[in-house]
Amino acid sequence: MTFRAIILGLLGAVLLAAGGHYAVDYLPIPNPVRGHLPISVFGLLIVFVVAVNPIIAMLRTKWRLKPGEIAIAVALTLVGCSITDAGLLRFFPSTAIYPIHMNNEEKPGWRDTGVLAKTPPMLLANRGQYSDEVVGNYVRAMGKPGQPISITQVPWHAWWQTLGIWSAIILSVALAVICLSVIVHGQWAKRERIRYPLAEVAGSLLERDDAGRTKIIRNRLFWLGMGIPLTVHLINGIKLWFPSSIEIPLVINCSALETAFPEFMKTPGARYFAWPRIYPACVGLTFLLATDIGFSLGIANPLGVTIMYYLLVVGVDMGGGYLSGSYPGWQNFGSYLGIAAVLLYTGRRHYLVSLKQAVTFGAPGRTSAAGWACRGLIVFSVAGVLLLRWAGLDWPLAILALALTMLMFFIVGRLNAECGTFFYKPTWGVCGVIVGLFGFTALGPKMVIILGLFLFLTTGDPFECLMPFALNGLKISTDTGNKPGRVGISLACAFVLAFAVAVPLALWADYNNVATATGGRWAAAVYDTAANCALQLELSRQPDDVDAYTSWDRLRNMQIDRSFAAAVVVGFALVVACGAMRLRCSWWPLHPVVFLGFGAWTMGKYGASFFLGWLIKAGVMRFGGGRGYRSARKIMIGVIVGDLTGGFLMTAVAWIYYAITDVAPPGYHFW
Repeated sequence: MTFRAIILGLLGAVLLAAGGHYAVDYLPIPNPVRGHLPISVFGLLIVFVVAVNPIIAMLRTKWRLKPGEIAIAVALTLVGCSITDAGLLRFFPSTAIYPIHMNNEEKPGWRDTGVLAKTPPMLLANRGQYSDEVVGNYVRAMGKPGQPISITQVPWHAWWQTLGIWSAIILSVALAVICLSVIVHGQWAKRERIRYPLAEVAGSLLERDDAGRTKIIRNRLFWLGMGIPLTVHLINGIKLWFPSSIEIPLVINCSALETAFPEFMKTPGARYFAWPRIYPACVGLTFLLATDIGFSLGIANPLGVTIMYYLLVVGVDMGGGYLSGSYPGWQNFGSYLGIAAVLLYTGRRHYLVSLKQAVTFGAPGRTSAAGWACRGLIVFSVAGVLLLRWAGLDWPLAILALALTMLMFFIVGRLNAECGTFFYKPTWGVCGVIVGLFGFTALGPKMVIILGLFLFLTTGDPFECLMPFALNGLKISTDTGNKPGRVGISLACAFVLAFAVAVPLALWADYNNVATATGGRWAAAVYDTAANCALQLELSRQPDDVDAYTSWDRLRNMQIDRSFAAAVVVGFALVVACGAMRLRCSWWPLHPVVFLGFGAWTMGKYGASFFLGWLIKAGVMRFGGGRGYRSARKIMIGVIVGDLTGGFLMTAVAWIYYAITDVAPPGYHFW
């Protein structure tokens, strides 16, 4: 870990966090980050390892970056990816202002029920009051083309309190997540030895031979695999710019299914059967996984859609969503509880030792990195609960909300590390689970609003959440000799710095341009749910002072939804039973991820690629054995690298074209 590596990593984190948000929302160019396999980071890594670093070595050998330095730079840059694009800045700070605009302009029903006024003033810009200077200027551009506003023209006086409380909450959660990543990394990477397939790809590029040369790029099979998707990208990229040229299709037309099975194809997730798309990098990553994991990923969407269709036929209510809860989401939550129980039991010794080291305060030299991280987890978790309580949430709800958030990050991180799910989003949300557990009549509109806002600002789009980035950064770095404790501290510093730069810049960008506020509009659904909650209270003749309940009042009046209880039990039982069968029966073909993917649209989007990757691996193992697999593995790593390289080159061409001409390039999207 050197000074120049840390500077490169911090610079990358800040540029992606701050500049990436501006590029995504206000420039007509491809996204620099999408999912947990960001093309900008991995594309730059490939170009640097294959071309730039060898040139540096030719100029002067000592200038060449060592694998450990490159790994640290990549790890810190990955942390910044959780802030931009569909990460944090999709919802922050727009979530704190757009509901005020919608209440004033678009939602007369909110004014009738007074739900906006039930929000604690500190959680909204300008204390929730409409002002043309603050709210009006936000939804219309203050700047003009070539004449951006100055940073001082942003109405900071209306924002400081809101930015302060939400920033403190977000940073508490983020730092707790990094501490949790350091704790579980020692168990997963060293004791369980799970694959970390995304880190494995990066590690393959950093591995060197005795002469200091990159091993993988000297292998012919690697270049063979790399050439196939790279050629496809170049041909299809030319097609974008010259429509009369040829194209290699990656989408399979199965639309006849919509005619043959019209009712079945209306089921959520079935649309991916009609137009399956092949993603070469996804195929290659699936090939690197255990066979049962690849098979389970491949059939997760077909199995989930089939089960959902028959549940709809027999009359099971599948309505609801992130905020109010739904049967698929609650079942998915039960599966999360099941896999968490299995993981905690499997690593109980490591976690208990870490906890003991954290609370006993023995000699500093005897406390492991996991022990120190456990101390940090406790401190930041307590801080998060205290901040949520200060924001207006009852003690039990604050503790539960933070615990559920950490549970989501924990399992999403595990799926990424074990199953390579680079683009995965669960179907449950913190607010929906608590609604199922307590019921609207015990929560009241105020608690629903705070929980909903907290949900969107911490777990709005988990397919770009922090923990998988932190875990892969830890794996890449520690595999090259860096110490996990130091890496964890570096990741925390990178996140805080990137956050501190990106949030003010994002607010300036929103006021300078016509604020897109996509996340703010989605988060505004919190107030629709709160209005429904107020209506339910009115119809059930509940007391008007539900929002004034004490914590004990809420606990005494909680009403567990029967559907919630049944769905959670089913999800928990399925995962535990599947895990037990997997451990006891060598012939068992399924991994619990098949149930964790129930109802997740991301499983449908990449389902065909998952299945193809499993099918190729099964064929290689059947006819080529271990030797065939080792050869094919080099080809598949080449396929992954070639796909990422091709996508990065097409993205770079679009960026350069726009920078030179100020004209929107042809639409190109990698993931």
